[in-house]
Amino acid sequence: MKYENRFRWALLLGTAIIFLITSCGSPAVITPTPTPTGIPVIVLSPTPPASPCQGLSGALEMQVLVGPAEVVGLEPLAVGAIPFSVVSEGGAYIVTGGGPISYQDVYTAEWGTYSVSMNLENRINGVCSGPEGSAVLDISLESSGNQMVEVRSEGFNGDYPWEGTHVRELSFPLESGASAAGEGWVINLILNP
Repeated sequence: MKYENRFRWALLLGTAIIFLITSCGSPAVITPTPTPTGIPVIVLSPTPPASPCQGLSGALEMQVLVGPAEVVGLEPLAVGAIPFSVVSEGGAYIVTGGGPISYQDVYTAEWGTYSVSMNLENRINGVCSGPEGSAVLDISLESSGNQMVEVRSEGFNGDYPWEGTHVRELSFPLESGASAAGEGWVINLILNP
């Protein structure tokens, strides 16, 4: 009888549990909730505008006075374009470039000839910096080369060589057409679109 009572109570208890489960829907699952620590705030900073120096390229149009040429009425200026480009290195915008400028002309007269030649090799080094609207190119332009004047006439042959290096420290606003000038030279900035 003892076992019968236990069986009845177990049956009654099991029936009651089944009744509660089916009448209340699915059993509730209780999970512990962590103590709230605050809602994380994500701050998005605006992307800075691209630098006007980024990917910049162009040329320096150089006009150099060839002094001895003008003496006999030859074209007095050697003109050439020196290409450059800008690359980003460690957060700085580095300007590099270079190229030659050459000049050669001959004056012929009854008395003989007067010829002038000049060859310059040019190197550009510097930086581009500043925001849109006020960016600048600060560069050093080194021009190394030689010039020769030859005079040939009956009874006279003269050669007048020159060789040397000029370094010009230049600063241009980042505008096509900006220029710098000094004694015997003019340099114009030409930017590629």
